[in-house]
Amino acid sequence: MVRDSAFAVTGKLSTPLDDLCVPLRSENYLGEVNGSDRVAAVITTVALSEGVDPRLGLAIAADPDAAHSEVHAQCAKLRDKELRAIPNRIDSSADIDPGAHIAPYGVEIGPRCYIGPGAVVRPGTAIEHDSIIHSGTSIGGPGFNTGFIGGRRRIVPQLGGVRVGPFVELLSNCCVARSLFGGNTVIGEETVADNLVYIAHDVQIGRRVQICALVNVLGRTVVGDSAYLGPSAVIRNGLEIGAGAKVSMGAVVTENVEPGATVTGNFAISHERFLARLRTIRKEDP
Repeated sequence: MVRDSAFAVTGKLSTPLDDLCVPLRSENYLGEVNGSDRVAAVITTVALSEGVDPRLGLAIAADPDAAHSEVHAQCAKLRDKELRAIPNRIDSSADIDPGAHIAPYGVEIGPRCYIGPGAVVRPGTAIEHDSIIHSGTSIGGPGFNTGFIGGRRRIVPQLGGVRVGPFVELLSNCCVARSLFGGNTVIGEETVADNLVYIAHDVQIGRRVQICALVNVLGRTVVGDSAYLGPSAVIRNGLEIGAGAKVSMGAVVTENVEPGATVTGNFAISHERFLARLRTIRKEDP
């Protein structure tokens, strides 16, 4: 420790939360760390430590990422203790199949919800009124984010939760991961998801979004209202899919999509460009 500091949560520079403790392993991000009003503390190397703004808490480690994962794991234990002290709030009108598993603490389920057989609802999950969770769907489990804890590569425990809005319907065997550092993974009102959809940690999905089967929406992606994600589409982490945008079947999206736009292909480009290129290729074929 070089300078003590209070922080609210561990996180990354891209984490949309305040009072963060972040790792810094590259000089390329030094200016961004110093200029952020969300960062309260930094774990970095000796070589980079002198460049860290004096207003920030500072700790030095040979491997900042590993040290940050260790701190995060300890914070996760504290968060689990907090959740265990929160009793479930399940409305009496909710219909929960006997074969569903509802965590014994830290869960909210609103009026007229249905939770199907084999569904799993983990602590830190809130499901608002009139939502339907079909068989085998898992809500609030850990997402895929790794770090070194105790000298071994591990899945980093999540601290946040999941909020499912009203009139949401998730078909069978979907998976919705809880947020990584705090806050919630969010599914907005009247959004519907087909079978085998994966929604990763910290994803923010708007209202009336249609998500087709086998879609993967990776971490921290923001999906605007009334967007459409076609079957087997993959959305790279940290992107913004604008309101009313359409992602075609099988598209691999690696860039933000403007509101109302349609993208197609691997890697995805505007649908019009994709069709124009396809016509050119077909003309070239013997």
